[in-house]
Amino acid sequence: MLNSSRRFFLTLLCVLYSPWLMADNVVLVSSNAFQDYERFLNGRDPVSITDFSGPYSRRDVVEMVLVKQALHLSGVAVPFTFAAEDDPDRIIEALRDGSALAAGNTFWLDHLTPHYDELRITTALINRGEFEVGFYVHPDAVVRENSDLRSRRQISTAQWKQDWDSLHSLGFDALLHWDTWPDQVNAVMTGDISFLLAPFQNGDDMVLQLGENRLVPIPGIKLGLIGSRHMAVSRAHPDGALFNSALQLGLLRLKREDRIRQAYLDSGFLHPGVTDWVLINAPGTNTAWQVN
Repeated sequence: MLNSSRRFFLTLLCVLYSPWLMADNVVLVSSNAFQDYERFLNGRDPVSITDFSGPYSRRDVVEMVLVKQALHLSGVAVPFTFAAEDDPDRIIEALRDGSALAAGNTFWLDHLTPHYDELRITTALINRGEFEVGFYVHPDAVVRENSDLRSRRQISTAQWKQDWDSLHSLGFDALLHWDTWPDQVNAVMTGDISFLLAPFQNGDDMVLQLGENRLVPIPGIKLGLIGSRHMAVSRAHPDGALFNSALQLGLLRLKREDRIRQAYLDSGFLHPGVTDWVLINAPGTNTAWQVN
């Protein structure tokens, strides 16, 4: 009786912590993307969107739209709903055990390949060498060229392996681990941390907005993260094989029509305004910013 009660209590805790566990055919995304997706749509049908710019547009939001469009283009009907989950490891675990159907935001390939026997991995949405991020700071921060950025306190999460490893390889040793994205942004706003890494945002000023908080990129410098990014589908989920086939077919068509790249351009992720900025992507990069 005690064991049954304990199992019931643990199950209840899991459901309360991750309510999507009770839903069918869930595609997991970050909570920020989940909230801003509906704001970005603003009543529009996601399959009809051709211009991905505008308020609330960014990489993870447009990826959710691309999932909808890919499934539509495939002609295969696989009903699903988006659900929020912020822990990348919990998303992977949910795909491995079949409690979730797929991930609706991309992952680094290196994060997925250790679980190849339990996950289906799609074609790359972001190719190797395309992922560039800015050093985002408080709007009132003053960062001079030739200042040593390594001496400043940085923030990231060890769960974002590419960010974490890239900063360490470039000598950024004052690196602190914070779990959630809102907490990272708040830490920069309060001055506890000097900067964080983030994809470039849409608009000429590339401002990162989270609630009332606004961060801006240090102009003239960007970091290249090495690797490609893909979506993942559960092998254990009963609809996984069908969903994967439909998603893959639709994504390949979107790629042929250059609509994935256009979505990333419109969202600001592939930002034309940073083309000539100094790119740092490996130890020993020659740059006036003294980060090597």
